[in-house]
Amino acid sequence: MKHESDIEKMIDVVDTELGFAAIYNKEYMPKEYEEEIRSANILLIPNENFRDKQGLFFPECTDEFLEFMKEKETKNVKVDICISDENYIKLELHADIVYIATMIVQWAVWPITTSIIAAYLYDKLKKSNKSPKETNTDVNVIVEKNGKSKMIHYQGSVENFEKTIKTIDETIFK
Repeated sequence: MKHESDIEKMIDVVDTELGFAAIYNKEYMPKEYEEEIRSANILLIPNENFRDKQGLFFPECTDEFLEFMKEKETKNVKVDICISDENYIKLELHADIVYIATMIVQWAVWPITTSIIAAYLYDKLKKSNKSPKETNTDVNVIVEKNGKSKMIHYQGSVENFEKTIKTIDETIFK
């Protein structure tokens, strides 16, 4: 029996109707922060109804990941989270897999985003003295370009994340 932490790499790319406009219309969109959220080109979004649980959830390291992403902001890269503080629920899975919060990104910042995610993963592993080859991650990113969106799901070793993602960069919207 193969456990999900034993997967070397798996990547799926599928069309999705979920784009920035759809996110802005979600019930969880905090209206009091709408202007700020709409200015972001990288937006962390909650997982809805995770594994038979009703509600909105973020992986346990989301606070840390958001802080790391915000440290990397530039005038061209703006990161935010699409939830109010009172609706933020952290889901702890206690696994040897590093789960990254689902995010939606604009195509223009997609290459930068993948590099930031990879840097975060390596930084996290370095702090916990774990090997990138022996530690897996689970990443879901929606990439939007010209009104079309693709959901990219990567599950596999941290070591293979960036090079695997870069293999689809040029063909994702063709």
